[in-house]
Amino acid sequence: MSTEGVLVASLFFDRQSPAIRARKNVRPILVNNHLEDRIILNVPKEKVELWWPNGYGEQKLYDLTVSFKSGPQASRKLIKIGFREIELVQDPVAADPDKGLSFYFKVNGVPIFAKGSNWIPSHVLPEHSANIERVHNLLSSAKQANFNMLRVWGGGLYESDMFYQLCDELGIMVWQDMMFACNMYPSESGFLNSVSTEIQQQVNRLQHHASIALWAGNNENEAALRENWYGTAHNFSLYKQDYIKLYVDTIKTAVKSADPTRPFLTSSPSNGLETEKEGYVSENPQSSLYGDVHYYNYMANGWSWLIYPKTRFASEYGIQSLPSLATLSQAAVPSDLVIGSKFLNHRQHLAGGYEIMTLLIYKNLPQFNSLETFIYFSQINQAMTVKTETETYRRERSKLYDTGEGLTMGALYWQLNDIWQAPSWSSIDYNGTWKMLHYYAKDFFAPIITSPVVTADSIFAVTIVSDLLINISSAQLVIKLYKYNSTDFAPVSDQQFNVTVSKSTEVMRTDLNELLQVCGSDHCFVITQLFSGDPATTEALAPDNFVFTTPLTSAQLPSPNVKIKRVDSRMDYEAVITLQTDRIALFVWLEADIPGIFSHNGFHMLEPKKQVVFTSYHPLNVQQFISHLKVTALKSTM
Repeated sequence: MSTEGVLVASLFFDRQSPAIRARKNVRPILVNNHLEDRIILNVPKEKVELWWPNGYGEQKLYDLTVSFKSGPQASRKLIKIGFREIELVQDPVAADPDKGLSFYFKVNGVPIFAKGSNWIPSHVLPEHSANIERVHNLLSSAKQANFNMLRVWGGGLYESDMFYQLCDELGIMVWQDMMFACNMYPSESGFLNSVSTEIQQQVNRLQHHASIALWAGNNENEAALRENWYGTAHNFSLYKQDYIKLYVDTIKTAVKSADPTRPFLTSSPSNGLETEKEGYVSENPQSSLYGDVHYYNYMANGWSWLIYPKTRFASEYGIQSLPSLATLSQAAVPSDLVIGSKFLNHRQHLAGGYEIMTLLIYKNLPQFNSLETFIYFSQINQAMTVKTETETYRRERSKLYDTGEGLTMGALYWQLNDIWQAPSWSSIDYNGTWKMLHYYAKDFFAPIITSPVVTADSIFAVTIVSDLLINISSAQLVIKLYKYNSTDFAPVSDQQFNVTVSKSTEVMRTDLNELLQVCGSDHCFVITQLFSGDPATTEALAPDNFVFTTPLTSAQLPSPNVKIKRVDSRMDYEAVITLQTDRIALFVWLEADIPGIFSHNGFHMLEPKKQVVFTSYHPLNVQQFISHLKVTALKSTM
């Protein structure tokens, strides 16, 4: 094909509005080993609707075609684009410069609390990672759990066009790492030239996607260098020089050349602008006063909110759990499905992973002996730990402490998905089954939540957190106390309070002993609810939440008898399950070895009967579903 020709760009609207077109006679020039030319479309602002993240508005996308014709030969490409403005705001949080900088995304002028997780390749074999059904189910599950952001981890791969197109359609912003992670890299000119080409190709391929919010140079390599993860301290200056050559001189330059519109971070975690000020390797890349942090603590009790940092943005945090027994069974013979088997040990890639899981389980739950109970307890522990940490970050969004900490505006837990059947940090296992964590994420990422806590000095406090852009006045907060072993399902205390819902506001603070005077902490737990008005006549504004006022290891746990009373078919893809219990039941868990999602799971059953809807990914054979359906609840001995 000749290099001279006609370039035409067309932006299409609805049928009532004509397309906007631009036409240009071009002779493309050679830039970085490829031919390049540009054409400009002037689009009146009033002609387009803005693209918004999930939870803030619609995801309006428009068809854009570009064609090039040279004599009898022609080439044409169609993409979908959205119109939005994304900023990464890093401003002083106070007059005192020692109190750091903010770190949050603003979309179309609106500050956004980033809610979501980290994405890893969806299959251990890269050629299978772009499976349409698998990726669609994972991203749809993210949207259903109220995600508005995913971080594409730098230890994986640049995802398929289909992945980013789905993120555009679902309103899931993408924090895009470049594919460099957890290592020191060479700085020879040949390698750097190859990297520059790679970055230009990937940014050129992806930059039109409305969902991409940020480019990051690597995963954890700044922290690795500063904290001497790989024994580089003896020659720190040389390694720092190599680091800057790769991530600043090469990658940052290539990104900014191809896409000057988006923010770029050299690493994650980093201190953002402060990292640049300090020469791209901060003294403390994990500072709570700047940028983003990765936080893991495998020794502390994750059910205690007091252990978590008051950071600006948590872009990685989490704890392991086991996948379902049905998922493990896909890769193992029955004799391998026991605690301590060679198969399970081979699949555990965290050093001491099972010992860590067991240690953390025993901080809050009873002893166990079977693999099935280990799986169940590990998922309870993971769900409770990530719930506690995430709610802590959401509560901190409006708080600036004297230390300069606080003003948290992002919570991306590690991780969304799995590459194979194994213990991991995921909330959805390799088979596409939601772990308990993902059901909990749907609630703790809800637009409005109530978040009850018990402080170190025995104060019971409730914070209401809202992502809504308007305040809600005269809402009704309901505080209920239930006995663990209640057989009449009646709360021993039921109080109501008028509150205003706005960002993050502590609306109640009282002495715990006073709250529990009718029922000791070993015998009762607390449920919080929020309604737009009278609880008897208005809808709930937030999911029910709960807090245990003492560790469950010292609580008077019940031994409920939870049964599946009946299952009714509803349409081709749904079944309605009626559960029955003789007393209050904690962490009620439903399983069926059939791809699909329960409307609720891992819940506390506070009434003698409850209905749960199962939605299958495929037409449902109800009898087959019934034969696979199981229910479990926490008991004092298991």
